[in-house]
Amino acid sequence: MGGPTLKASRFGWLAPPLALAALCGLVPHMVGFNQYYILVATRIAIVASVALSWNIIGGLAGQLDLASSAYLGLGGILAAELMIKYGVTPWIGMLAGAAASAGVAFLIGYPLFRFGIREVWYALSTVALVVVLHELAIVLMGPFDYYVPPVEGWYYLRFRTWENLYYVSLVLLAFVIVVNLWVSRSKLGYYLKAIREDETAAEALGVDVRKYKLLALLIYATLVGFAGYLYVVTQRTYSYKTFSAPFSIYIAVIGIVGGLGSVDGILLAAAMLGMAEEYLRATFGGTLPGLHLLVYGLLLVTVGVLRPEGLATVTRRLLRPVRTRFLGGESA
Repeated sequence: MGGPTLKASRFGWLAPPLALAALCGLVPHMVGFNQYYILVATRIAIVASVALSWNIIGGLAGQLDLASSAYLGLGGILAAELMIKYGVTPWIGMLAGAAASAGVAFLIGYPLFRFGIREVWYALSTVALVVVLHELAIVLMGPFDYYVPPVEGWYYLRFRTWENLYYVSLVLLAFVIVVNLWVSRSKLGYYLKAIREDETAAEALGVDVRKYKLLALLIYATLVGFAGYLYVVTQRTYSYKTFSAPFSIYIAVIGIVGGLGSVDGILLAAAMLGMAEEYLRATFGGTLPGLHLLVYGLLLVTVGVLRPEGLATVTRRLLRPVRTRFLGGESA
C-alpha cells in the first residue's frame, strides 16, 4: 500500500501557490535580466497582491471597498518617512504601516458596519477615505514629490537592480495567495460567502455579520498596508498623489474582471491589465494619454456581457486537472 497522496494531505492546497511562486521566480531568467521587464513584473506582482487582498473583503464578503490606495499609501508613506527621518529599516516600517492601515480601517469600518452601511453607500464611504487622506497629505506634506533615498542594501530594501525586489514582491504575493486560500477554506470564509450571497439571511441564521465583515476588512487593510512600501519603491516617489481614487477603482476592476472570490482569475486579470497598461503607455502615452483607461472600460463591459462570473470561468476550466489533483476539485 502506498503512502498518503498530496491530495489527502491537509496541506495539499499549499502546493499550487508554491508551484506558481517557483514558476514566476524564473521570470528574470526568461527575460534575460532585462531591468525594464523585471520592473514591470514587480509592479504586476504588487498590484496582484493588493487585488487579492481586496478579494477578501470585496470578493468573499461582497463589500465593494474602494479604499485600497488609502491603505497602500498610508503604509508606504509611513514606512518611507520612518526610514528617511529616523533610519528605521523598512522591514519594521512595513509592519508599522500595516498596523496603521488596520487601525484606520477599524476606525472607518466599525461605525459603517455597526450602523448597517452597505452596497453603494459603503463604496462611497470608502472612496471618501481616499479623498480625505489625499487632502490631508497636501496639508501635512505640501504639494511636493518626495523621493526614496538612493541607498542600497537589504536593510533599506532598495537595490541597484530590480531582481531582489521582484523576489520580495513574489514572496508577498505567495503569502497573500495562501491567506486567500486559507480564508476561503475556513469557517470565516464560509461565513463571508454567506454574507456575500444574502446578508440578511446570514444574520437570521446566527452569523455575526458585523464581526466577520470587520475581520475581513482588517485582514485586507493589513496586507495592503504592508505592501505599501514596495509600491512606493517601484514608483521611486511618494506624495499626496499616492492616495489615488482611480487606483482604488482599478483594483476593484481587477477583482471584478477576475471573478469575485477567485484567486486564479484575479491573478490572470492583474497580469493582463498590467501588461496592457504598460504597453499602451509606452506605445501611445505621448499621443493618446489615458488610452489604457478606455481599454479597462471596454474589457469590463466585454467580460460583463460574455463572462459575468469573470475570468475565473476560463481559469477554472484550464486548471481543472490541477485543482482536482491538489484541491479535490474545490474552487480556489
